[in-house]
Amino acid sequence: MPQKPTDKRLTLETDEPSLLFAVNELLATGGIDFDEWWKEFSTPPTNKIDLQEWTKPKFIDVTPKNKNNIGRWIKYFPDKDDENTFYRLSGTGRDLVHHIVAIGYEQGGSTGSVSGRNSKPPLKGFPLIELRFISADKKVGVKWIRCAGYTDNEKIAASKLAKLVTPADIKMWASKIKTIFGDTKYVWKKGKECLSYSGQIARLQGLEGYAYVRTKQDGIDLFTAILKIFDAVPDKDGFNRSESTSTTKYKKPTKEIIVVKEKVMPEERRPIADCEFDHAVLRLPLLKKPIPLVKRNVILYK
Repeated sequence: MPQKPTDKRLTLETDEPSLLFAVNELLATGGIDFDEWWKEFSTPPTNKIDLQEWTKPKFIDVTPKNKNNIGRWIKYFPDKDDENTFYRLSGTGRDLVHHIVAIGYEQGGSTGSVSGRNSKPPLKGFPLIELRFISADKKVGVKWIRCAGYTDNEKIAASKLAKLVTPADIKMWASKIKTIFGDTKYVWKKGKECLSYSGQIARLQGLEGYAYVRTKQDGIDLFTAILKIFDAVPDKDGFNRSESTSTTKYKKPTKEIIVVKEKVMPEERRPIADCEFDHAVLRLPLLKKPIPLVKRNVILYK
């Protein structure tokens, strides 16, 4: 009986190296050039509205150098600036593409105008409150929280899977936002550190994400204030803090650069800014336009 070859890959005669290479490449990639696909996937959208909510992804190839079996291993970051949120993926090029696309669908909300940036809406279909903050030099901060346990879909409410949103609920949320953020002139102290809030409790509260802050306590205060809208308190074990070890990565740009013969000043990444609460809106999955709730300390929803 002939001996089985020790190498799992196909072997051919020495005069057929090109065919061997082609077969092995097909097995390793699944028929998809992952690096070529990634170039297109990681290209910013041309639509200005989509670009506002877009985050640049990244991946790190962690395939062991002595790995002989098919495929590769990577660490995938949906947002390259959020070092805390990543996925370990493995497989052929086709497998990796399918994994990343599936993650995108999982994180996406049912309101097309809201992405996963700074907020990983865990409960698709639930209404969403958007809080916007702005600094004196027009730097903006945005936070979102899902109205967990509520719905604008009568069929879902009839099935007793969630409570149907009523005008009284909206008025109550608007009143609390005015008290918590408007009357106090709440300030989000944005900085270069990253504090994330995640876990099963955070997910069920409709608030799982991260914020750029100056200190850990600044971040805890921000998430605590947001949860007060629903009379909830944060899970103390749900917080994680991280900061870059680089001294130049998030340094404020001081020199212009040339882009297509034009001088431009690069935008500062993770700027230090005092962003005061500006306004809040409610987004309902079945309603195309947002419902204004509060502007500064004035309730807009009547």
